[in-house]
Amino acid sequence: MKMKLFGSVMAAALGLAMVAATPASANLLVNPGFETAPFVDDGNGLGKWQPFGGAGIGLPTLSTIDSTMPLSGANNAHLTIDNVVNSFAGLFQSLTVTGGDIVDASIWHKSIGVDTNGSEFRIEWWDSLVGGAEISRVQITPTPTAVYTQTSILGAVAPAGAVKAKIVYAIQSFGGGPNQDILLDDASGTVVPEPASLALLGLGGLAMLRRKR
Repeated sequence: MKMKLFGSVMAAALGLAMVAATPASANLLVNPGFETAPFVDDGNGLGKWQPFGGAGIGLPTLSTIDSTMPLSGANNAHLTIDNVVNSFAGLFQSLTVTGGDIVDASIWHKSIGVDTNGSEFRIEWWDSLVGGAEISRVQITPTPTAVYTQTSILGAVAPAGAVKAKIVYAIQSFGGGPNQDILLDDASGTVVPEPASLALLGLGGLAMLRRKR
């Protein structure tokens, strides 16, 4: 009986290790389809979408939620740079992480403007949930088209010291054109705990069993 129990715990430990290598399926973003309006410009993106913008960008009017052409549901997010050079507009939402966690992020985007070469999608790693400093980032520069396409960052590993992952979509007219109009919908953000942490949970169960024998 003890050997069977030991084998069961060992199987559980191995199962936990396998889970660590499997992408999480739960979308942790709140309001991922931008169905709830309006944006709140309070500087805090934990549990909600936070708009931001540079010179000439009025918030939240140019980083907002509307019903222009949603991919699904009734609403979408809408980012605009209306003939403003050297500026930016965007939105983000933050997820809590620890160093070693694996983060996947994706969003669907579509261009309805003249310029399509200023989009940025990134995950920023921060050392504090409120304020703090950015440690590093993973960034791509996708090109939206006239139909919705999905852009993704997969398998991004949180660096040591990170406690927050900002999932950011932005448009900019520094290198991009001054007339950009982007729609966003159906965002996703998932976090897989550090593989070593899950494996240790299983090994802890083995240790407890050995003490009882």
